[in-house]
Amino acid sequence: MRIIARVLGLIFLPVILLSGWVGRRLGRLLQPLAARVDSSGDLSVWINSISSSMATQRGLLLMIGTVLLVISLLAHGLTLVLLVATDTFGRSLYWLCIPFALLHVGVLTGFTGAMLAIPLGQGYKDK
Repeated sequence: MRIIARVLGLIFLPVILLSGWVGRRLGRLLQPLAARVDSSGDLSVWINSISSSMATQRGLLLMIGTVLLVISLLAHGLTLVLLVATDTFGRSLYWLCIPFALLHVGVLTGFTGAMLAIPLGQGYKDK
């Protein structure tokens, strides 16, 4: 029980620090920067232009995310195969990477589903 309490204490340490004395000091330190960002006209124009360009290219971020995910999966898979082939690690390392591969496949499936659901629209039974 003590171990669980200590682990939870470590997990919540950043929240505790930012809500206390450190957070107040950090807020005072960053207040001029935040005021300057809030009143920046150039930043406002830039955000509006990005927003309007993203509105016309709705699936662009999903496509970029999908490409990055596939590149990540291939890079990690190639690294794993090379490490095991050179006997740097034992063959049991494959068992550790099954959840990692499933994570990539799951997120890739989610991105693909979102990309297909948006242009296809509602099904004929949903109308």
